Amino acid sequence: MRGRRILAVLGAAAATAGTVSAGAAPSTASGSGWTSTGNAALAYTPAAGGWSNQTLRMVVRTSLGGTQLRLHLSNRYAPTATALGHVTVGVQQNGANAAGVPVTVTFGGAQSLTLAAGASAVSDPVALPVAANSRLLVSLFVPAGANAVPPRHDLAGETGFNYNGGDATAASAFPVSNTFSFVTLLDGVDVAAATPSTVVAIGDSITDGLTLPGDTDTRWPNYLAARAAASGLAVTDQGISGDDVTYDQAAAPGVATRWPVDALGQPGVRTVIEQGGINDLRTGVPVTTLESAQQQLIASAHAAGVRVVLATLTPMAGSSGDSATEESARSAYNAWVLGGASGADAVVDFAAAIDNGSGGIAAMYDSGDHLHPNPAGAAALANAIDVTKL
Repeated sequence: MRGRRILAVLGAAAATAGTVSAGAAPSTASGSGWTSTGNAALAYTPAAGGWSNQTLRMVVRTSLGGTQLRLHLSNRYAPTATALGHVTVGVQQNGANAAGVPVTVTFGGAQSLTLAAGASAVSDPVALPVAANSRLLVSLFVPAGANAVPPRHDLAGETGFNYNGGDATAASAFPVSNTFSFVTLLDGVDVAAATPSTVVAIGDSITDGLTLPGDTDTRWPNYLAARAAASGLAVTDQGISGDDVTYDQAAAPGVATRWPVDALGQPGVRTVIEQGGINDLRTGVPVTTLESAQQQLIASAHAAGVRVVLATLTPMAGSSGDSATEESARSAYNAWVLGGASGADAVVDFAAAIDNGSGGIAAMYDSGDHLHPNPAGAAALANAIDVTKL
């Protein structure tokens, strides 16, 4: 529900549910830890539906590579427990098919696990070489009778595959019953890394990639990941379409609520790029309220030793519901961001990167709705970011 302002929700996500960690986080040869290389932010659980005696195979785009990995599974926001009989991971060959036999993933040495409502688990390490900017297939078998209703991320950006009738997690050639377009239970993939190397992109549909074609890896965090990999950095996408900064919605928690877990809680996080705010202004949130919220988020990041890059809000002139009041608010907010009063470590001018000079998105960058960039626009946003500031 809307109505919980940032002062009430900042830090709430950290206490939302207990976390079950299955398997200790081992060190690499150099005595280091882990860094997140790919994920999607989970949102609230759908009100209906349920998985039972089915295998779900989901595609995860990595950013940074490594020689071993681990998976994060989460039942956050779910009303009931979710049982999993078998989990595997492999490298995608094409579609639902893996290059070789997928590897079994264990949790505290066990092949199966049950996630209580609200609980999470981290897998044991998996020895599987992962290339930068590659695709993995993560398969989850939900046993018969489970009727699981787990949380999910509705805009996956990658086609998921379902087998309705048993455990197909170990299949190289996956027997596809149907496809789906969301991510469920999978809360992230880490690779072993010598130093904290994760850059978290958080925000709304501009970051989540609404209107962009599926299976194309054309969100701005994807383009940034391709550039940042050369500097040894991972980029993970924690955008949720429709997200506000200062409020929660019925469909998804806001950025402020998600900040402790989805931003500061990511393994190996060193920098967060915060893109949100346009939905707040479009629903009448005062500019000063949004500015205060961003200052609080930045202060909490600095207290955790994490840098923040704050983005200006992209053009929206001509989009549905746009008004002179909203344009004035966006202009005032962007001037505040560029003026440096937020306390952010750096700023990126997303607005200037795709503006047509009149407050709208340049035609070459417009998806057609005058609010969301097309792939060329997403690339322009990524190219506006100074990788040396990350």
